[in-house]
Amino acid sequence: MEFYILMLANLIGAAALAGWLVAWAKLDGLIKKPWRFTGQRFYSAVVFLAALAIGTYIVVADGEAGFGLIGLFFVAALAFGVMIALPIGVTDVPVVISLLNSFTGLAVGVEGLVLQNSAIMIAGVVLGSAGTLLTLRMARAMNVTDVIVPKQPRHARGPALLRQPRKEQPV
Repeated sequence: MEFYILMLANLIGAAALAGWLVAWAKLDGLIKKPWRFTGQRFYSAVVFLAALAIGTYIVVADGEAGFGLIGLFFVAALAFGVMIALPIGVTDVPVVISLLNSFTGLAVGVEGLVLQNSAIMIAGVVLGSAGTLLTLRMARAMNVTDVIVPKQPRHARGPALLRQPRKEQPV
């Protein structure tokens, strides 16, 4: 069971690293505009599920998987992180960075669970929860909902924290 948790933490950490690199490239001006294509969410889900399947096979193989499959797992995890950050516009990058920070906190908390180190686990949970709350507050203040919640029809009601503010709020 520990190896499943470890593989999930590696998936989260690699995706966050790749997302950070794309966010840095957007802020540095290397990527000028969002990259979107038809079926992007479907392909992102396929890459994510492929990374999960490869990670599960590595754990089930019990050390007999080889370095090729481990490398393929990390390539899929990194590709998933890139696919998360590519469709985001430059103005929404701070929200994405905050979201990726909360992912990193989650990965650290899970690593602390595997290592049975309560200090690492608590630090990861605090970082992950604070990052999630910061992301939600930033998204609400900037009127950004595409980063956290996919586009919804106008009649759909999201959580109160993500709804559009009724009046102008000081920052």
